[in-house]
Amino acid sequence: MTNVVALEPFVDKTLSVLFEQLDSRFVKTQCEFDLGNWLQYFAFEVMGTLSFSKRYGFLENGCDTNGLLESIWAFMKRVAPMGQIPWFDEVWYKNWFVALFRSTPGMPILRIVDKHITARQRTTQDSDDANKATPNSQLDGRKDMLSQFLETQATNPAVPSWAPRAWTFSNVIAGSDSTGNVMRTVMYNIIAHPQTLHHLRDELQEAQQQGNLSQPFPTFKQVQQLPYLDACVREALRIHPPFCLPFERVVPASGITICGTFFPPGTVVGMSPYVVNRHKGIYGEDADLWRPERWLECDQGQRQKMENSILTFGSGRRTCLGKNIAILEIMKLVPALTINYEMQLVDPARYQTENYWFFRQWGLDIKMKKKETPLPALNIPASTSTVDVRVIDPGTTLDLNPSLFWEPPMEGLDVVKAPDYSFLISNGNRHVLFDLGMRNDWENLPPKTLSLIKNTTNVDIGPNIADVLDSDVSGLNICSKDIQAIIWSHHHFDHTGDPSTFPESTTLVVGPGVKDAAWPGYPTNTNGTVLDSDIAGREVREISFSKNAAETVQLGPFDAHDYFGDGSFYLLDAPGHSVGHLCGLARVTTDPDTFVFMGGDCCHHVGVLRPSRYLQLPFSEGSEDSSLCAEMESTQGSAKTDAFFRVSPALTLNHGQAVETVEKIKALEGSGEVFVILAHDGTLQGQIDFYPEKINDWKQKGYDSRTRWLFCKDLKGAHRDDK
Repeated sequence: MTNVVALEPFVDKTLSVLFEQLDSRFVKTQCEFDLGNWLQYFAFEVMGTLSFSKRYGFLENGCDTNGLLESIWAFMKRVAPMGQIPWFDEVWYKNWFVALFRSTPGMPILRIVDKHITARQRTTQDSDDANKATPNSQLDGRKDMLSQFLETQATNPAVPSWAPRAWTFSNVIAGSDSTGNVMRTVMYNIIAHPQTLHHLRDELQEAQQQGNLSQPFPTFKQVQQLPYLDACVREALRIHPPFCLPFERVVPASGITICGTFFPPGTVVGMSPYVVNRHKGIYGEDADLWRPERWLECDQGQRQKMENSILTFGSGRRTCLGKNIAILEIMKLVPALTINYEMQLVDPARYQTENYWFFRQWGLDIKMKKKETPLPALNIPASTSTVDVRVIDPGTTLDLNPSLFWEPPMEGLDVVKAPDYSFLISNGNRHVLFDLGMRNDWENLPPKTLSLIKNTTNVDIGPNIADVLDSDVSGLNICSKDIQAIIWSHHHFDHTGDPSTFPESTTLVVGPGVKDAAWPGYPTNTNGTVLDSDIAGREVREISFSKNAAETVQLGPFDAHDYFGDGSFYLLDAPGHSVGHLCGLARVTTDPDTFVFMGGDCCHHVGVLRPSRYLQLPFSEGSEDSSLCAEMESTQGSAKTDAFFRVSPALTLNHGQAVETVEKIKALEGSGEVFVILAHDGTLQGQIDFYPEKINDWKQKGYDSRTRWLFCKDLKGAHRDDK
């Protein structure tokens, strides 16, 4: 399952496309539609991405592209009778004379398979290195399935030349249609049974309130902890398996005795999943009814017996190879739909089924609207302690290449000039810095880091943060010698600054795993990305988010470390962008509690955070912001609740975790009590108080509402390219 979970970001990306289409086509228009078709489109698009590194186009086009789905169903209607009447296959399908007057039902599918194989082989032949993965065969650095099939055949003489074609053919049919069938079953029964829907929503909402369910797409790790969701999926797999004709085997030469009955050699023995899955001796007298509770009411022994008896994915050595991918898709899709949308069946009687090897459904006609989202509860431990927060802008700017940091690209938005903020946090006489920006003598950084800088950005450098503090004439009197600790959000060059400009008594605080990842630095390690001098003579303290640590608390959706021990300032575990990435959350007022969130590099543009289900585009305010946002929505094709951008996988250590962290930030910001500041948010310049002034009164001064949609001005005139 571990290898399959690595594919989760591609499921999320396809979910995002699905939701965009549902919002624009049906939520906005309130038209009724067959949800089952779109579930099947989704399943096919996921497998298309995993197999060929590209989608078929079902979702974007909103239809059966090239008639592929109908071709598959026509193929099933032809081959299903052959499985039950084998002699007829010889008379009808393998008869050369009859073949002159009819088309082969599988040919449209084979044409699609052959097109992809031919294109991939041509690209591979053009490469100097036959083992080098070509750009169109990559899934975020991983080879797609077709590349793996071709490589297996090319490097293993025992694998016949037709094998990649057969394997890919199976991917197109069985890898998608069967998963779509289960999705239809579970969604129909959830919507059609109010008690099930109510129970599932309660479980999902409780997980949300505890910070254990990311938005808009929960992670697979999170949904595995939801017992009622698991019960619903298992019940769907049980009551309506995609394959409803017998799984047949031939008795070997020795014969076999099954349940006291001897079967001679050559006997064909088969079991239908539909029949086995409804066996009343295993599943109870109500085995023909939908009742997920059966999976939760039994003891462990009975539960194991029920799980082992389901024949939906086959059994033993013949278990379906795509089982784990199907489970991943289903377990992510179902909660995502349930927590984001209200769905109502138009007429339950329209839901029909038909069995031709695959058990097909149609008529899952619904109306859909966005589920109203209450403001998320912060769930931050109470405290009467606060800190003073000052945002330091030393004047450094970097040119960001959008394609490296967010997607989709926008024509006309080729470079973003970004500032490089640091934060001074003061708890009485205790002062710490969150990030140091970029060091003034950046040419002295390690060669590997210098190469990265020169290849990806242009720098207009400002002074070191120590010099900013020491040259202040405002009367604040907080100098570099007064800083107890420097906290790195992460160890990238635009955040590490120059710790050597602070006394050796100043502790360097880093996130989990950074010590091993960063040091030895340069020049001890010629391939290092930080310097040995950063920690020379200095204590390096690595934060732990262990549940057993006294300072570890649950803070909304984040694991957090209470830095001063009084609830005034927290370091948050925010993985994804880099090793040990940290964010900061400072309590700046009480009664009411308000906070400043220091986002580091969780994302590099606020359009990744906004709009969200909590902060929708302001269409109805009649302000400049509302008219600009309305224009953005119409030209960019984004819904009121969909962020304009997504985190790009290009420079993330773990893209799935990066996406999850962004969703957690959206929930914090959506509370209305947290002012989010990203390290490179240029829209704040000239809009808020910077060092040496405090930002504690951000709420009173309306900084959040004043700056929230300013980024739309930068996007005006740019055009989204989400192909």
